[in-house]
Amino acid sequence: MNNCKPIRKVNISSKGSISDAAVVKKVLQGDTELFEILLRRYNELLYRTIRSYIDRPADIDDVMQETYIKAFQKLYQFKNESLFSTWLIRIGINEALQRKRKSKRHKTVDISNEKGVIQIADISIMNPERKTMHSESLKIVEMAIDQLPEKYKIVYMLKEVQDLEIAEIADCLGLSNSNVKVRLHRARNMMKVSIMELTDAKNAFEFGNQKCDRLVEQLMTKIHNLP
Repeated sequence: MNNCKPIRKVNISSKGSISDAAVVKKVLQGDTELFEILLRRYNELLYRTIRSYIDRPADIDDVMQETYIKAFQKLYQFKNESLFSTWLIRIGINEALQRKRKSKRHKTVDISNEKGVIQIADISIMNPERKTMHSESLKIVEMAIDQLPEKYKIVYMLKEVQDLEIAEIADCLGLSNSNVKVRLHRARNMMKVSIMELTDAKNAFEFGNQKCDRLVEQLMTKIHNLP
């Protein structure tokens, strides 16, 4: 997981080994600054989760912030019965689905046909600055993932891109392990083998330092102003 580096006053580097449960406990005791640890620890996971449902950058940013605000406000409800990441993903998915229901801009494109051939968007529309083979192939992977039907896209994103365990994905989505495996198998079949050989999917949809820092600054400001 590519945790972004802190630029705020909180010394996150010295708290890298502190457990999620311990962070939650300290935040609930009043040390709200430590909530930043959870932001930086799970920004990329949350981004990739919401990106599975929404593709408009402004909406993704809004849903991420709404998810974190809701998580902060309901932190007392986290009972440590599941992973904090699982609890956060559930909130994120709910927020993303609510945003989708309110928006008419979202459209899912099914890339499968009767022969199971993937229809890849015209590569000529890619950013011309992406001239290296690595960046071009990574862009193709992201394009192919974007075109997966939603129920397969989220499973593929959490497993192949985020590398979560099947059991955690099942817990996040309210599915059985076998159902997750079936959806993952179908998603893999929709992706061309050649696309997957070009690049490492683990680097797709990175949530880099600049985006991470901006989101952290905005959220911590909002949290400080909460009643």
